[in-house]
Amino acid sequence: MDKTEKSLRSDLQTNQLQMMIANGVVQNLPEIIGAIKEIYRLKKKGDIFSQVLQSRLNDLNINKDNFNVLVVSLTELSKTENADEETKTLYRDMIKTLFEIFTNNMKNSQDVSNYLNEF
Repeated sequence: MDKTEKSLRSDLQTNQLQMMIANGVVQNLPEIIGAIKEIYRLKKKGDIFSQVLQSRLNDLNINKDNFNVLVVSLTELSKTENADEETKTLYRDMIKTLFEIFTNNMKNSQDVSNYLNEF
């Protein structure tokens, strides 16, 4: 066998291999396109969850700041000498209620985080 014949056989084998790969791609094209669509869908879903989570974190930071201001203000008001005991008790009850609301919101936030962690 001379070099030309070996070269032709090598080219023929390479071409056959390329044809097999091309046929495999063409035959599996619907599955390939479906997989690409699924990857895109999952990425979009991840982007949406990321935006939801960021929004939730922003809400929590705003609520935390508001909570701190309210608690500090109410604590100062409950300690003023000019207020009567009934008013001081009202301020303390408001602080307790704020803590209950804040605790419930944190539990709800944890539920959202747990839900998002599934994805």
